[in-house]
Amino acid sequence: MPPPRGLKKILKETVPAHFKRGKWAHFEDLSGRKLKGLTKALEERVWSDGTLPSAAIYGTVKRSGWKGKQGGRARGAAVDKQLSAAVNRGVSRPAKGQYTLTKLALAALQEHKLEPVCAQRAVCDSTRRLGTAIDVLCYESSTNRLVAVELKCGHSGSRQAAAQRNGKACKMRAPLGKASDCTLHRHMAQLTVSRALFAREVDTVLKLQNIGVSGDIGGALLYVDDENTELYPLDSWWTEREARVLSVLKF
Repeated sequence: MPPPRGLKKILKETVPAHFKRGKWAHFEDLSGRKLKGLTKALEERVWSDGTLPSAAIYGTVKRSGWKGKQGGRARGAAVDKQLSAAVNRGVSRPAKGQYTLTKLALAALQEHKLEPVCAQRAVCDSTRRLGTAIDVLCYESSTNRLVAVELKCGHSGSRQAAAQRNGKACKMRAPLGKASDCTLHRHMAQLTVSRALFAREVDTVLKLQNIGVSGDIGGALLYVDDENTELYPLDSWWTEREARVLSVLKF
């Protein structure tokens, strides 16, 4: 079943923030207030001060055009840009001329029956001065709901290897203190907050319900690398803690 008519229009017309490019790129809410980016906010308030084993997790990219220590980051940015442009043009399937990872990402969404509706949809909380963007918002026909997808390229090493400090594995700070501070959990924390910000857009959710879409918003973390794809649904352990996470992210 295709996404309901009018869904894309609602998501576009209810955007509460915009990304401002330039030397100091940042998000702004509709009143022009500068917002702190989510990754930086989590780094300051939730993640530990340990160091991730970055060489094992991020690695280097050996493919032509993406070589070097920063190859993975450059490739991820290029794939994200291409994928976002494709989705926002209405392209939801792999196509000729796309990067391999773009094709794999679109194929993975198709496999999991997630129909891309829009990409890089900004979300924010002006009271907390917090802003970010959902990588891809998808429509899941089996549940008649939207699913916020956090896309990560690469990260093919040990995603559950904890950050280390003085030779000891680190946990995240409260309210996620029971979770090890690893790549997977950092990305899950990002997904948890971005999904929560969207789900708290009362006007948007009401308009979704008016066209027959469920007000329940799902979440999923999708990893894509040269060899495979892996999708992690956002489970209740994270959603039950989202309010407490947001409470420590006020700036």
